[in-house]
Amino acid sequence: MVHLKKKQSRFITAVALGLGAAALLSACAPQSVTATAEGVPAEISEALAAEGKVTFTDNLYMESSIQAYLMAAVINEAGGEADVLQGRHPETMAAMSNGDAIVSLDIWRWQYPDLWEQYVEQEGVVVEVGTSEYTGEEGWYVPSYVVEGDTERGIEPMCPGLPDWEALNECVDVFKSAKTGDKGQYTTGAEAWADAYGDTDRIANLDLNYEMVFAGSEAALFADLTRAYEQGKPWLGLMWRPNYMTHKYDLTRVDFPEYSDECWGNTYACQWPETTIYKIASTAVQEDHPTLFGIVENYGITNEQLHEMQSLVTDDGMSPEDAAESWMDENTDIWQAWLTA
Repeated sequence: MVHLKKKQSRFITAVALGLGAAALLSACAPQSVTATAEGVPAEISEALAAEGKVTFTDNLYMESSIQAYLMAAVINEAGGEADVLQGRHPETMAAMSNGDAIVSLDIWRWQYPDLWEQYVEQEGVVVEVGTSEYTGEEGWYVPSYVVEGDTERGIEPMCPGLPDWEALNECVDVFKSAKTGDKGQYTTGAEAWADAYGDTDRIANLDLNYEMVFAGSEAALFADLTRAYEQGKPWLGLMWRPNYMTHKYDLTRVDFPEYSDECWGNTYACQWPETTIYKIASTAVQEDHPTLFGIVENYGITNEQLHEMQSLVTDDGMSPEDAAESWMDENTDIWQAWLTA
């Protein structure tokens, strides 16, 4: 299965569109994560063992992948049984309605209003467990040296009117490319992302003299930013936080007109909404796995802790599973506190 990215827009690309939920989840069967139970209170180990297996969802983007493998390893280390199920949020939320014990740790709720209404509010088969310690942010970003320059690198400001969005048309010459001719280039990931974020409408309704260029994938988008940044060149594109690129590089988000519900989904001539990130679980977890449910309530990592694991993947070439387990080895006090807090 092709590696996918976050939220509805960054998921659609990578799945064969004819696959239904059952076929997708069958193709991406749970993967066991093994560890030995030691160094945790006996009553926790016994309770987790008695409650039985739980599944964490890897929704096929780095933040989700790392956290799924991290918590599966924590539960296994604590004496329980956990595995990881890969799939898009629509499919994994549908799986939650089947009565299995399933947990998702990174839900950008505003991206899935229909799913939230169906499974949480109407059917009541999925419950909110809490919110993450970090929040999300998305939008159009430029390297900060584009705005401010960088004296150490000998870079002069290229578009000092930013981050005010109205400066974009004043800086078309800065961002234009061979692909866009006389228009500025705005780079995003896959073509399927464009509609979900409304970038076509945003460009048209704000009368921006820009053309959207598709890198093709999350990895290609990251590579495009990396090339430009390392060479000190101008770059304008989609990015988000938490994300290792926005941690590794000094980036500035373009200030579009203030978000409103009336704008989003219609003209898109506004900023992205502020994003609270949720933890959710099937009702089976709440009803039949009370110890595990409490641990998920306690669970929380900071932006910095997430970035540490992302660095192991991006810079050191580890898999998300190996990165999570490596981080566990160095942060025993943090994850053991989730078991008893």
